[in-house]
Parts: sequence; structure tokens; C-alpha cells
Amino acid sequence: MFIHRLLFVPVFIVCCLTTLTNEATLPNDEVEALRSIGKILGKTKWNFSIDPCSRGNSWLDQPTRYYANNITCDCSFNNNTTCHVIHILLTAQNLLGTLPPNLTSLPFLQKIDLTRNYLSGPIPPEWGSMRLVSISLLGNRLTGSISGELANLRNLTSLILENNDLFGTLPAALGNLSKLERLHLSSNKFTGEIPEVFARLTSLKEFRISNNNFTGQILDFIFQNWTNLEHTYMEGSGLSGPIPSINATLENLEYIIISDLNGAETSFPQLFINARLPKLDRLMLRNCNLIGEIPASLGTFTTIKILFLNRSNFTGSVPQWILNTKEKMDLSYNNFNDTGESSCQKRTCSQALQESITPLHFVRINCGGGEITVNGITYEADNYQAGPSTFYQSTNWAFSSTGIFLSNNRPDDVLTLKSSILSSNGGYELYTDARVSPSSLTYYAFCLANATYNVSLHFAEIQFTNGETYSSLGKRMFDIYILGERVKQDFNIIEAAGGAGLSRVQRFNANVTDGTLEIHFRWAGKGTTSIPERGIDGPLISGISIFNPGRFSTSIDSYCLRLIAFIRKFKE
Repeated sequence: MFIHRLLFVPVFIVCCLTTLTNEATLPNDEVEALRSIGKILGKTKWNFSIDPCSRGNSWLDQPTRYYANNITCDCSFNNNTTCHVIHILLTAQNLLGTLPPNLTSLPFLQKIDLTRNYLSGPIPPEWGSMRLVSISLLGNRLTGSISGELANLRNLTSLILENNDLFGTLPAALGNLSKLERLHLSSNKFTGEIPEVFARLTSLKEFRISNNNFTGQILDFIFQNWTNLEHTYMEGSGLSGPIPSINATLENLEYIIISDLNGAETSFPQLFINARLPKLDRLMLRNCNLIGEIPASLGTFTTIKILFLNRSNFTGSVPQWILNTKEKMDLSYNNFNDTGESSCQKRTCSQALQESITPLHFVRINCGGGEITVNGITYEADNYQAGPSTFYQSTNWAFSSTGIFLSNNRPDDVLTLKSSILSSNGGYELYTDARVSPSSLTYYAFCLANATYNVSLHFAEIQFTNGETYSSLGKRMFDIYILGERVKQDFNIIEAAGGAGLSRVQRFNANVTDGTLEIHFRWAGKGTTSIPERGIDGPLISGISIFNPGRFSTSIDSYCLRLIAFIRKFKE
């Protein structure tokens, strides 16, 4: 979003310059450079019969939400007779090539945006000799490490490398990029510690390192030295706690998003005890090993619209200001003594017996869809539209869903899906619908007879695609728990099924002893969050089948014995 805001002014100015000076042209060496760069990128539709700075067809298209095709020139050189390429914007085009080292042949280039393509290979170290101010390569297949040569880009303000396959440690030399405002490294395979010299990045406004394999603790300078910080995302980064104290002068800080920290338990971070954060809008500390009571001082941050402190070990009472709020807040999976609300009455098998209800031996749910019958088996409807923190109860089962998709900025998340790539015919009836959750999704089956059950979980990835397109680069990863035991970690539907739009059944056994079976899906900050668009992550489930084989095998055996006896008698 910020890139589009940054681009508006130069694009508008250049359009005006080109209109006023339509005799200005691009030098031949830059035209030939574009021809070569296009071949390396896999860009095949540039029309070189007209000047690239003419704003003609193939050089400028009407942009859509993600697609853009734009070569921007500055034609003010040599008394408005010479143009130079200053910006290349080729997004959401599924380009199949690699990054061109000869981008250096465009000596006036300031911005390169190749977001959401299918580019592979490394980031050329040659780019470090250029005048680049902004590099955006989100959503490709780039590999290799970040070259220390990029630290020579002393005017660089934006480095966006999210959603690739980059690896290795971060070069300490990047700490010399004193003008850097946006550093997005999420959803890669980076390792090692965050270099101490990054403390020098005092111009930094946005810092995203989610879904990586970093080691070490969250460094103090993030909330001490980076006084211009506005947004920080550290979900499933690999880092350990504790969360450091905050500088009282961080008056621009709006988002603090941290989850799944390693390390020992700690009390609520001191950063909120004395700090003044007048713009704090979103605070999420999920699964951060926090203990003790929520401090009363947190209630003084009246600007908070989204507060998630779930999956820790908080105790005591839920603060009254949280109970009274109308904002989006989630304190689930903690150990509060008093929630301030009436207790949730679960229908257990013992309660069912007291009500003279016969215990069940099977539960089948069409997650995210209506009631259907497949091969003579009926799956109950599950199309209730959940919210940020929802508990919904049907007759003998229920689900809870928590979380919001933090990166899409929609007022309401859509948590039931309808497939556009699967047909309801051909055996895929159960997979055309699905329920998703931004963070945590739990199903409960009540009133079950105590026995060992076959649990079949039905999956099909319906938000990503196959083929050589950027929408195939999405990676959904989540953990699966049955009766509190993790049975799958970083489960990836596409890997398990062999592709998008293919069904996969994961089968488990579960021993029910108290009439209730719990199936829990949890997103731990892993996988992509911006492919094919922002806000696509978290667990997804198409259907659930819970079945007591002992009950039905006994009935079948009895039937078979009676049938055999009948046949023998008939023969006699």
C-alpha cells in the first residue's frame, strides 16, 4: 500500500513532463538496456517500435489492485530533450525469468518493483552500485543470501523481500543504511541473530521478520533506538523473549505484532508500564510465554483497537476495561481465575446421560458449508459466519475461532470459503467449502460414548493455485492437535495432497474418556501471508469425520452371523 502512495507523485509529474515535452526521447543505450532486461525478466510484450517514455501501449497499462505495468521516465534533462528511466513497475505479471544484473545499465533508475511474479535466482550484487531508493521483490521464488553489496545503496529507503526462499544470515553491513525506512524480510529462511549494528537503522519505520529461523533474543534497540518505528511484525520469527522495554519517546508506534517466542516464561513486558504510545492501534502478544496479571496500566492506552493476548499463562481477573470494551480483543487460552462472565456450559457425555440422551458414536461436519450427503453419509452444515472471537454451538458439536487477518485491513474477515477451482461433482463435494481462521480454530464433539475413535480430517487447498504463477507460491502451515496432543507440526496441505485443489485425508485415533473430543488447529506464524494477496494464512479445514469403529463393527459382525445362519437354513 505504501508503495502506491510513494509512486503517485513521480508518476503524475512525469506524465505532465512527457505531455509538455513530447519531443524528449530515451537514449539508445537505455532502450537497448530495457530490451535486454526484458528478456532476462521474461517480459515479452514491450513494444520497441515506440519510445519507452512515450507512455504508449505496452509501456503503460491501467493498473488494477495488484497488477501494474509501468516504465516511468524523467524527461527534464538537457532542456527537456532527454529522458531517463527512473522507475520500473512490473507487478502481478507472472514473469518467469531472473533478476537482471545489467539493471546497472539504467544509471538513473531509483525504484524497481517486481512484486508478485514467478522470478527465480539470487538478488544480483551488482545492484549495490546503483542509485536505487526502493527495491520491492515480494512474492517470487528468489533464493540465495542477501549480498553485503546492497549496503552500498546509501539512499535506500525501502527493501521489501517478503515471501521468497532467501536464506543465510543478514549482512551486518546493512546496518549502514541510515535512510532505510522499510525492511520487510518475512516468510523466508533467514537464520542467525539480528546484527547488533542494526541499532543504527534509526530511520526505520516498518520492520517485518515473521516466519523465519532467526536465533537469539529480541534486541533492546528495536524499541530503544528506532525512535521512528511505526509497525513491527515478529510472528514465528524464531527469536526468544523476553520482550524488551520500550522507549518512552516512540510516539509514532502503531502496530506491535509478536507471536510464538522461544525462551522462558516472563512477566508482562515493562514496555507498557511507563511508555507513552499515543498512536498504538494494534497490540498482539500471542504465545509469548507471558505470566502473571495483566497490568492495570495497559488500560491507559485508549487508542488500542485490536488487542490479542491469547495463548499465554495470564492469571488473576480479566480487567474490567477489557470486559467493557467494544473493540476487538482476545484473551483466550489463558489461566484467568475470573473472566467476569458466566461460565460456558459444555454438553458433556455425563450431562447427556443425565438428560437421558443416548451417547453418540459418530459426528460428521462439512466445515464452512451446508449439509451434504456423500456416498450415503451425511455431513452436518457448518456455515456460521464467525468473528474475531467466536464460540458457536450446534446440537452435539461446537467450534471456537479466534484472530483477525492483520494485514488485509478489511473491516470484517470472511471465514467460510467457496472454491472456484473445485466442482461439487466428481467426488469433491466435501472439498468445495472450507472454514479458515486467522489464528486458532477448535472443534468440539460432545456426548460421545467413551471409546477409541477414528478421526478423519479432510483438507483441500482452495486459495492457492498450481502452475507457474505467483498464486501458486503461497504456503499455508499450521499445527494440528487432538485431545491436546500435537499430532502435526507445520502441516502444509499442498505438500500433503500433492498440489492445490487436491484432497487429502489425515487419519488419527483418539481415545475419548469423558465424552468430549477436541480437535484444534493453530497458526504459529509460519507460511506466507501475502500470496496471492494479503490476509491469506491460518488453518483451513474442509470436513471432519469422527467415527467409533468398535460400535459399528460389532453391529456388522452380528448382521453377518445372522445372514450366514439364514443362508444355511435356506440351503437345508
